[in-house]
Amino acid sequence: MSRYVVWTACVCVICVACNKPNARLNAPPHGTPYETSDLQGTFVYMTDNALLADMSVSNIHFHPHRPTLNTLGQQRLSRLVSLIEVHGGTIRFNTDIDDEELIEKRTDAILTFLAEAGVDTTGQVLVEDLRGGRGMDASEVILIKVFEASYQPEGAGGAGGGPSTASGGTQSP
Repeated sequence: MSRYVVWTACVCVICVACNKPNARLNAPPHGTPYETSDLQGTFVYMTDNALLADMSVSNIHFHPHRPTLNTLGQQRLSRLVSLIEVHGGTIRFNTDIDDEELIEKRTDAILTFLAEAGVDTTGQVLVEDLRGGRGMDASEVILIKVFEASYQPEGAGGAGGGPSTASGGTQSP
């Protein structure tokens, strides 16, 4: 009987010892460094250039209806802090909300974050303004100014028609 127990125990140990471990589905094995792309430095450079052109914080960087920064806002401001330390600049706070008290609290949250990160907030480091970017070409601006306040949609006043000139007539296409 004891031989049967010993033989069964040996077979069980051999069967268990010969199994391969389960493959890890969500993480690399321990000791293996994460592989990074050779283009990582280029992408960081491109992202920093885009962030320098934009330099903005908006409603998406805050918790809804609250003056506290969410994780995205903290990450963005952290990166902006490092860029401001090297290049300087002004952060634009772009918001479309009407609650002046919430706007003031969000502005204070941004300034507090910047001050805690070591940015001198005594100067003009934050303004409420539209986000940066390419802007418009002069030809686009001229077209907007020419047709501004002169657009008459079809059915308005029964006349239909296109944009009117300064003298009140309509232009032909």
